[in-house]
Amino acid sequence: MRFFWKTVLANLVATLITVLVVVMVCVVAFIILLKVMAGAANGVLHKEAVHSKSVLVFDMNVAITDAPPHAGSRDFLSGNGQSRLSLYDVVTAINNAATDDQISALYLSGSLDTDSAASGYAALHEVRQALERFKAAGKKIYAYLEQPSLKDYYLTTVANEVSINPFGYLSIDGLSAESLFVRDALQKYGVGVQVTKVGKYKSATEMFTETHMSDADREQLTQLLQGIWGSISTEMAASRKIDAPAFQKLANEPGLYLAQDALKDKLVDRLAYLDQMIKELEDVGAYDEDNDTFYQVSLASYAKRLADKRHAATRGPFAGGDKIAVVYAEGDIVDGGGSSGEIGGDQMAYDLRSIRGDKDVKAVVLRVNSPGGSAYASEVIQREVRNLEEKKIPVVVSMGTYAASGGYWISAYSDYIFAEPTTVTGSIGVFGMKFNMQQIANDHGVAFDTVKTSPFSDMDTMTRPWTPDELKLAQSLVDNLYDQFITKVSEGRKLKYDDVAQIAQGRVWSGLDAKSKGLVNEIGGLEDAIKKAEQLAHLSGQKYTLVEFPERRTPFEALAQSLAGNDDSSPVSQSGAPSLIAPAGRDAFSTSLRQIETQWNFVRSFNDPSGLYARLPYLLQF
Repeated sequence: MRFFWKTVLANLVATLITVLVVVMVCVVAFIILLKVMAGAANGVLHKEAVHSKSVLVFDMNVAITDAPPHAGSRDFLSGNGQSRLSLYDVVTAINNAATDDQISALYLSGSLDTDSAASGYAALHEVRQALERFKAAGKKIYAYLEQPSLKDYYLTTVANEVSINPFGYLSIDGLSAESLFVRDALQKYGVGVQVTKVGKYKSATEMFTETHMSDADREQLTQLLQGIWGSISTEMAASRKIDAPAFQKLANEPGLYLAQDALKDKLVDRLAYLDQMIKELEDVGAYDEDNDTFYQVSLASYAKRLADKRHAATRGPFAGGDKIAVVYAEGDIVDGGGSSGEIGGDQMAYDLRSIRGDKDVKAVVLRVNSPGGSAYASEVIQREVRNLEEKKIPVVVSMGTYAASGGYWISAYSDYIFAEPTTVTGSIGVFGMKFNMQQIANDHGVAFDTVKTSPFSDMDTMTRPWTPDELKLAQSLVDNLYDQFITKVSEGRKLKYDDVAQIAQGRVWSGLDAKSKGLVNEIGGLEDAIKKAEQLAHLSGQKYTLVEFPERRTPFEALAQSLAGNDDSSPVSQSGAPSLIAPAGRDAFSTSLRQIETQWNFVRSFNDPSGLYARLPYLLQF
C-alpha cells in the first residue's frame, strides 16, 4: 500500500512539474510574441535594405483584390492558400519603385488568379497605369509569358520587352459571358419559384425562370462586352504599336496563336525559355553570388514593407493628425455581419459610424467592388454614407470591377464618383423571389396544413406558392422599392427623375457609358479618388494619414504567415534555388470548382429579410 501511494505522489509531482514547464514555455513564447508584434507594429519586420540594382519581381500568381488581405498574403488563417495583394499595395509599390534608386528594372511573370471579382480589368487598368509611370521614369519592364490568359496579356503588353516560351501559346480572342439556367432542373425536382421584378433589363431571376437569355439581357450584355473589349483592346494595340483595326483582325483570325506565330505578328518581342529569360535579367541587375542569380526583391515583400510603414503610422502615440479613410466595400451585399468576401450591412454601417465619430477623419474614399445584393443592407449602408455628408465629411466613390445595383445604391449620395472604363455599373432595378417545396414534398408523401389569423400571415412559407393576392402584394413592394431607388439616384446625382428612369430599367453600363449618362463624374481609379478626397477636404499638399477599413491583418496573423513559410522571399535562379514563380494553379478541375462555388455563393447571398434585392444578374467571368 505504501508503494502505491509513493507511485501516486511521484506521478502527481511529475505532472505538476510538467505543467509548470509548459506554463513557463508558454509565458516565454508569449513574451517573444509580444516583442515580435511590437516590432511589426513599429515597422521593424521587413526592414532589410534592398540591394543596389535589384530587379523588382512581380509574380502575377496572385489575386489582386481591392481590400487588403486580412490574414497574410497567403490567407493563412482562412486556409484557402490563395495569394492575395491589394490594389493599393500593388500600385503604391510600383510607384515607389519608379523613384527608388535601388530598383533597376521590373520583371513580370506568372498568371493572374481571377477568383470571383479579383484581378478585374478595372484593377488591372490601374496597375497598367502605374507600370506606365515606372517606364516613364526611365526604367525597363520585362515580361515572360508561357500560356497567358487574356488578362495576363493585357497587363504585360505594357512591358518594354515581352517574351514567350517557345512551347507556349497566346489567346487574344476577345470576351464572352455565359449564363446558367436551372429552370428545368427546379421543375424536375419539384421546386417552384415565383418572381417579382421591375426593369426590362433586370435579368437576375432569369436563371431560375428561363432556359436561355432574354432578348433584353442579350442586348445589354453585347453592348457591355463590346465596350469593355473596345477599351482593353485599344490599350493592348497601342502598347504593341499595332493599329486598332489590325489588332482586331488578329483577335478574329484566329485569336489563338502558337508562340512562333505570336512573334511573327508582333504580339510578342522574342521567344525564350525561362533560363534564357533569367540570364537576360542577370545582365540587367546586379549579380547575387549567394543565390547565383540577379539581386531581386519580390513585389509582395516590397509592398509589405511600405504597407507596414503606413500601418505603423496609424498606431502608437504619434498616430494623431488628419486622416483620410479608405473603406472597401467588396463582395455581395448581405444582411447582418457578413462573412469573408461579403459586405455585411451591419458591419459596414458600424465601420462608417466609427469613422464619423473620429474627429481626425476629414474625408472618406469608398471603394466599391460589388454586384449588389440585399436591398435592406444596401439602405443601411447608404444611410451611414449620408450621415457622413451631413457631418460635412466628403465622400468620394471609386468604382472597381463592379459597382452595380446595390453597389450603385450605396454610391449614389457621394460627393463624387470615379469609375474605370471597364467598370460594370448601373443595374438600377429591383427583384424579389419566392421558392416553394410543395410539389417535391407532395411527391414524397409529405403534406402541410396551416392555421392563421389573417390572409397574409404565412406569406413567407416555403410550403406553397404565393396566391394571386400575395403575388400582387409582393409586386407592389418591389415597385415601391424601385421608385425609391430611382428617387435616391435622382437626388444623389442631381438628375431628373424621368432621366434616371430612362437609363435605369435594371440595365448595366460600362464606366464610359455610365459617365455619358451622368451616373459617374469622371473616369479614374483609386488614386484619383484619394486625390479628389484631399481636394474636397482641403488637404492637398498637407500631411495626413491614410487609414483603411476593414483594417489590415494583425501582427499575429503576419507571424502565423511567417511560421507557415509563406514569406515570398525565394529568388528566381538558374541554379536550382526555389523560384518566386509558383505554379499558376489553373487546372480545369479547380476552375470548374470555382465556377460552381461562385454560383453557390450567388444563391447563398439571398438573405434579405424582405426577400428584395438590388443585385447584378451575374458576375462576368472573362
